[in-house]
Amino acid sequence: MAQSIATHTAGGAARLSGRALAAFGVSFSFVVMLWSGLMLYIAPKGRVAQQIGWEIFGLGRDGWEALHIATGLVFVGFVAWHFLVHLRVYKTLLGGTPMHPKGHRREAWLAAAIALFVAIAALQAWPPVQWAIDGNSYLKQVHWAPDGRPGRGTR
Repeated sequence: MAQSIATHTAGGAARLSGRALAAFGVSFSFVVMLWSGLMLYIAPKGRVAQQIGWEIFGLGRDGWEALHIATGLVFVGFVAWHFLVHLRVYKTLLGGTPMHPKGHRREAWLAAAIALFVAIAALQAWPPVQWAIDGNSYLKQVHWAPDGRPGRGTR
């Protein structure tokens, strides 16, 4: 796979590392998504946010949503690039090497099981995933409700 991208500078041809670009791109976009996701987690629902003029760090709910969606798209692109650049590493981890003939299939299965469990737990409303969802619901329906009563201030 392409691991370096040729660029031209005044001093001649220099190379960008595709590997470093993938790693830093995933890392930096993750940090922004984590931060914007946290802001959206604590934000009131849309109509309530508009009614009370909710804003944090200079952005209202719409601004945080736009930032989160845009960064999410960039993150997905960087993750895809990261996977392509490191495809050989994934193959080695799964297929094994002379030193580790069984590879790391156990870790791959464990990671897949964790991801599947979280997905099922979210769909079935199982703890601890449901606790995070309940916390978000509390903030949106009780904490930010204009009169402090549950069920008020929803879209």
